[in-house]
Amino acid sequence: MSTGRPVPPGQAVPPGQAVPSDLAVPSELSVPFDLAGLRRELAAAPAAGRLRPVGLRQVIDGEGALNGLAGAVAGLPRGAGPVVVLAAATPMSAAGRDLRSVAVDALRQRFPVDWVTVGPAAAGEPLHADAPTVAAATAAVAGAGVVVTIGSGTITDIGKAATPASTPLVAVQTATSVNGYADPFSVLLRDGVKRTTPTRWPDLLVIDPAVLAAAPPELNRAGIGDLMAMFTASADWYLAAAIRAGAGPDQPAGGDPAYHGAITGLTRAHGGRLLTLAARLDTDPGALAGLARILTLSGIGMGVAGSTAPASGLEHAVSHLLEMAADARGEAASFHGTQVGVGTVVAAATWAHVRRAIAGGALERAARLPDPDAARDRITRSFAVIDPSGAMAAECFADYARKLSALASAGDPLAGLRRSWAEHETVLDSLLTGPGEVATALRSAGLPARFGELPEPVSDAAARWAVTSCPLMRQRLSVADLAVLLGCWEAADIDEVLAAAAAAAGPP
Repeated sequence: MSTGRPVPPGQAVPPGQAVPSDLAVPSELSVPFDLAGLRRELAAAPAAGRLRPVGLRQVIDGEGALNGLAGAVAGLPRGAGPVVVLAAATPMSAAGRDLRSVAVDALRQRFPVDWVTVGPAAAGEPLHADAPTVAAATAAVAGAGVVVTIGSGTITDIGKAATPASTPLVAVQTATSVNGYADPFSVLLRDGVKRTTPTRWPDLLVIDPAVLAAAPPELNRAGIGDLMAMFTASADWYLAAAIRAGAGPDQPAGGDPAYHGAITGLTRAHGGRLLTLAARLDTDPGALAGLARILTLSGIGMGVAGSTAPASGLEHAVSHLLEMAADARGEAASFHGTQVGVGTVVAAATWAHVRRAIAGGALERAARLPDPDAARDRITRSFAVIDPSGAMAAECFADYARKLSALASAGDPLAGLRRSWAEHETVLDSLLTGPGEVATALRSAGLPARFGELPEPVSDAAARWAVTSCPLMRQRLSVADLAVLLGCWEAADIDEVLAAAAAAAGPP
């Protein structure tokens, strides 16, 4: 992630170092990255004691990075067992060669290797990080000396959930689809509900531009959508801290850690670059490299925060709900990041709606804290649409009830916002981007900006259900929860938000 020479085949890299790259990346797309320097920067940040250590030992990045896989594995404190490679059945390529053959041939020159197909045996069938799949992967890696995951964000999540902390874990990134390659969390299915679960960091992340370039273009573009969340999710995180602390954003924030500006800055500082490379992703090799680096920074930011809150707000909840609904119906969903991009347009429109309500005096009225029994009934009705068994509703209410309890314990959950709204609004001005700007960036990257344009189109009714239900599915606070407390998340308000998002997206 800095300039220099590619890694020679089989050469290991000292722990904590990034492999130099000789990619000629235009300056407006270049995203400087130095893992050791990043650790120093975070250690010197204000309130650094609230940050967790960066658990990644190495990032191997740049042209020829895959050639260094075997040497890097040799440098890890591996056990006596074989190298176990976890991958899905779907074939992958790198520079026209089968990725499985490239990786296994290189590794087998130095170690015994077991290749394990995770999930469905047929290529193209959807892979889910559900309990049976994670259990099968856990059994497969038992006794491994090193575990290597090669594939999607879902494979990486399964590997992080299945691999013991004592066993070295290597993640080979195969697309710029999500930021989850570089964090210590896994999105797992629990009773059909997507739950972000603390698991572990990979010890080593391998990012080879030739591998990324071989991924389907729509999968790479999904990473642009995933990162669009930086323009709304960081504001949700700030808001949650301010509401739950009652005394400002530097106090503990209940279910998520206190807001930390240094973490937000890891990716938000590259917001302009993201908007530039979005328009050049299919034509400029440097754009893919820049996107991969911002995704890596985003993953590290979540890891040192100890939560996905810095990069996951209302927009991610909407995407998760759409995926849950598709899974329940046995239908395909669009790529997660692609849906997040559309959800970010809605999140930005929601922020604009809420700020207008506050300007009109909504913050001066008493908070409308939902009654727990009424909330349970509402969640039961909402999720019965996709799960008549009630299991999803029970799982969602368990988390939502904790959120209600935390809000109720504060007495007046809006007191902190009332006391310092002008100060908070100044911070929000620096964090938020309007829905029109988000939609324009998505369009420039060839991504949809409205639900009906997704590769797996979402109906108006399904989109409205997901947006309406997004504050009901988890403990995390978002701008939709503020709208509920202000009394501006009724049917007419949601109509207004969806209409504003559609107008921002432009003509279909």
